[in-house]
Amino acid sequence: MQVDPKAFYFPNVAYFSGTSKEHAQEEFVREHVLCHIIAGELRFTDAEKDTIGKPGETILFRRNLLLKCEKRPTPEGGPFKIVYFVLEKEFLQQYALKHGLKRTGIHTDHKPILFIDPKPALKGLIQSIYPYVEAGGFFSEAMIQHKLVEAILALQEQDEQLEHWLFDFPQQGKIDLQDFMQRNYMFNVPMTKFAELTGRSLSTFQRDFHRIFGMNATRWLLKRRLNAAYDALASGNKMPVDIYLDLGFEDIAHFSRSFKNEFGFSPSQLTAKTRKAV
Repeated sequence: MQVDPKAFYFPNVAYFSGTSKEHAQEEFVREHVLCHIIAGELRFTDAEKDTIGKPGETILFRRNLLLKCEKRPTPEGGPFKIVYFVLEKEFLQQYALKHGLKRTGIHTDHKPILFIDPKPALKGLIQSIYPYVEAGGFFSEAMIQHKLVEAILALQEQDEQLEHWLFDFPQQGKIDLQDFMQRNYMFNVPMTKFAELTGRSLSTFQRDFHRIFGMNATRWLLKRRLNAAYDALASGNKMPVDIYLDLGFEDIAHFSRSFKNEFGFSPSQLTAKTRKAV
């Protein structure tokens, strides 16, 4: 039940505790994830904005979501603590078949990320995890399956519209590539994942990308991230160490090297020049 601090989630019911600030390596949420923050903060960034999850808040993340996460300890240095339930697509499909659930064609206005005020069933589910956390215990496979079913039932009771949210298994259609990439360039995921999320095969993605942007995706992503970095540093409010992870670079050395190759000077030189001008 205890998990790798670099992972965003680990199937299927898990608890994480850590005292150091951690950025999740996973930037693609493959499955629905229901989580409850016990202590500390969870900062997460999607294509639209940064959000801070606070202690006591319960959040539902939809599958196929590009997301950056940062786990923050408490201000006093106490550990960040979170419990979460991963509702995999295959598990939900099997549940739907077993219980005769049918697609209704109803589309809800629920967003990909939902903050939930737990009703009794969901509150009880979350509280039932605490004894395991306090004892440092692990769930048996049978108990994991039981808790996942309980999570489905609790979410259905929480909001009947969530049933359509949970059991919607749409086929990804071809979407506007230019708009999608401009909103999601900062996510460091494989090119195959960008292709999948835009409803294309890898070869079609590469062909469409070159037609729209005039260069291959790898080169465009690097240039787009570097331009965003330049703008952030030129504002005078950011340091290189503050932005490289958020913009999709794996380490500060790669970021600094790429930045200098692109602009002819290092990020720190730009920062010093900007601050001197101010």
